[in-house]
Amino acid sequence: MLNALDNTLMIKRLIVKDWQLVKKSLAAYMLGGVVVIGMMGMATPLMFNSGAVLMITLMIVIGARSAIELVVNEKKDQTLAFMMSLPVTAQDYALAKLGANLALYLVPWLLLVLGMLLVIVSTPVTNGVIPLVVLVSLFILLSYCCYLATALLTYSEGYTVTVMIITNLLLNGFIFWIIRMPAVHKTLEAPTASWNSTTLGLLAAGSVLVVAVLVLTAYLQKRKTSFL
Repeated sequence: MLNALDNTLMIKRLIVKDWQLVKKSLAAYMLGGVVVIGMMGMATPLMFNSGAVLMITLMIVIGARSAIELVVNEKKDQTLAFMMSLPVTAQDYALAKLGANLALYLVPWLLLVLGMLLVIVSTPVTNGVIPLVVLVSLFILLSYCCYLATALLTYSEGYTVTVMIITNLLLNGFIFWIIRMPAVHKTLEAPTASWNSTTLGLLAAGSVLVVAVLVLTAYLQKRKTSFL
């Protein structure tokens, strides 16, 4: 039986292995994010809106690449079979996968969101769009957590891609829905960010859902007795 220290070391090695696999593509995505933020920083309606669409696309692509390449493809490419030969339990492997994927997505996601907010507060773009930007970004994070959970619990490319498609469609609906809400629509042109009861409620609900999905995923992962 492996002791706790051995397990910790192996989990760290698995996380580092995943980082090595995606570090080049992640750097390329972040470079793309800098370019997109630069577009938004031009502060014209066309460039800001175009940059916002590209930023949404970039956030989705980073998450999709992470879930498919680091989770689903390990079974598809027979890498999972090799992992089973290592001195690591199914729970250790599951924890490493969850930790690695969260770190490799949350860090760039947070940097991109902060970059957008920095553009808004430092250019003529009205600060009234800040709640909209934050809520849409949070929805994208929630979507990522949903298809990451699907990938980790099923290792199925079909199920994972299906959840990606559904969440992307829901994102479009969410954007149209929230923009039409009076509490949001009326404050988009405001000189300061307006966090009212509606936007704060959506922020709280989204945050709770993100935590709930992650906790449930970790709980189900912990119960795994095999790699498959």
